[in-house]
Amino acid sequence: MCGPAGCGSPNPRVLSQDEIVSTVPSREHEDLSEADKIRRLIDEVRKSDATFLVGGAELDGNAAAADLEHRVPRMSVATVRQFVETLTHHGTTDATNARVRLPDGTMLDGRDWYLSRVEAIEGVSGSSAAGVRHDPHVPVTLGILDALTIVERSGKRFVAPARTLPNGKTKGKRKEYDADEFAEMLRKKWEFLGADVQDLETFIGEIATDAFSSMEPYRVIHEDASEEEFRTWLLAQLELRRAAIVKGGAP
Repeated sequence: MCGPAGCGSPNPRVLSQDEIVSTVPSREHEDLSEADKIRRLIDEVRKSDATFLVGGAELDGNAAAADLEHRVPRMSVATVRQFVETLTHHGTTDATNARVRLPDGTMLDGRDWYLSRVEAIEGVSGSSAAGVRHDPHVPVTLGILDALTIVERSGKRFVAPARTLPNGKTKGKRKEYDADEFAEMLRKKWEFLGADVQDLETFIGEIATDAFSSMEPYRVIHEDASEEEFRTWLLAQLELRRAAIVKGGAP
């Protein structure tokens, strides 16, 4: 069932770092992945007794949460704050009326309501300063959305190989994707074949390792035309992302 945004809506683009909240306060729950935070935010919506005004529709907490769960796999976001900005960005049609009405009738801007819940989820310290570096003793946990963003921003080409038969011959056709196409394919595969998959390790193992049609490993094409198994490449890229976060780089 489609939400107020409608079926087949195009994926919102990945927001640049300049377009998202620039303040990076210290947080008590850095072990949560961004995907975990998004799931918790949706749970906060579900538990809320507020009314959510989205695209001209008025939704209670359960209906609003169901709409968000339907839309998440279609979004190109890497962090919970990008998720909030995408939902409430006033340049998008369905976010124009993204407001929240409290039980006493008070009307709030949707962005403010969502960000207050994000801060509660992250355990933000009100006295913290911007640009605090990640505690190196706390493990960095990345999620499925982080992996999809790495693919989308890579500029690489990716391959779903043809099936190799026992006699050495191939069956079917080799299909190549650009970065946007491959990220979108994985996102749709996750939505339709792995709706219950919520952690990155399972996503990589069950969704992002082998092509569904041929059961052959996906591959990535490098600039020198050499190829590498996608799983190996992605795991290496995720480690680079974790290292950058530990050193204080942008997630």
